[in-house]
Amino acid sequence: MNALYSFHAFLRRHLAWLERLLIAAGFTALLAQLFGARPVYPVYWDTVLLAGVFLALLFWPVAGYFAALAAALYPLGDISIYLAVLVLAVALLGQHWFIPNLGLVLLVLGTPFLNGGYLAWLVPLVGGLWWGARAGLLAGLFGALWGKILFGLLGLSPDWLTLSGLYPDLTPTLLRFEGLTSWQVLEVLLAPLTADSTTALYHLLQISIWAFTGWLIGRLTLEDRVQYRRPGSTIALLTLGVFLLGSLQFLLSWWIGTADPTETLLDNLLPNALVTLVIASLAESLVFFIEYPWNPPISASVLSHAPVRPTGSEPMPPTAPSVPAGAASSPPARNQTEKDEDSLIMIELD
Repeated sequence: MNALYSFHAFLRRHLAWLERLLIAAGFTALLAQLFGARPVYPVYWDTVLLAGVFLALLFWPVAGYFAALAAALYPLGDISIYLAVLVLAVALLGQHWFIPNLGLVLLVLGTPFLNGGYLAWLVPLVGGLWWGARAGLLAGLFGALWGKILFGLLGLSPDWLTLSGLYPDLTPTLLRFEGLTSWQVLEVLLAPLTADSTTALYHLLQISIWAFTGWLIGRLTLEDRVQYRRPGSTIALLTLGVFLLGSLQFLLSWWIGTADPTETLLDNLLPNALVTLVIASLAESLVFFIEYPWNPPISASVLSHAPVRPTGSEPMPPTAPSVPAGAASSPPARNQTEKDEDSLIMIELD
């Protein structure tokens, strides 16, 4: 038990560094995916660059952000200069919001890759639970949109109800941009979502469901009765979020008729719901364990020497001080009232 207490104290003392470590590792893993899909750097240089980006994000997050961006622009520009300019414009315009929220940015960028483990639903749920209502809305909005775009570039139907368990391959995705002009790049990005008016409406509503769920979880998390009852209350919110994501997407699919309801329920909704709920609950319990002070229970040896309070309503009388063996016993000291009376008598005699 003492070892667990020491481990908890260690995590609390180094919580900021633990968060930086996870963020640096996540961005480095995403950058490694890009380097593997488009190996443009010389041999061994890619490893050195990945190590440099990891260390920069770990010790200097602002410098690490721009180092990761610079390292990613070369393989993107080798495919299409317009794609690289688009990524650069988004990264620079949003830097004042992205840099203070690198954890949330990493969560959104990792949405398609989390989908391979049935964990894409974590993005709006955890985004709202840990970063608040506005962040939950943005995480659900851009996480759903980014995943749809990436899977759509692979030629798959960008419907989250048919993508469960699929992991994106960046190599054929990047090849789609070779030789395209700036307008053609935008057209390729949005084409899977705008094939016709019904398809566009379906994807718009599905993205809205993700955004609404993230906002709602973040809004309810701010309630005092939720904060005072963590982690049970927040796990209940996660259950609510999983139910909303599953039921609303199922109703949307049934209404527009994009997928078979039985297949959607058994092959997509249930695996996503169960895996997401378990992992999200474990993550929230771990965060609660780390963030809040914790004292180990009193050992049995201490309890055995502690005085036992009587079972009645009367308080336990104080114990008399022990007298060392061989020492002369002194008469009991008079109480304060007797001392005050003697003082009054002496004053009158004077």
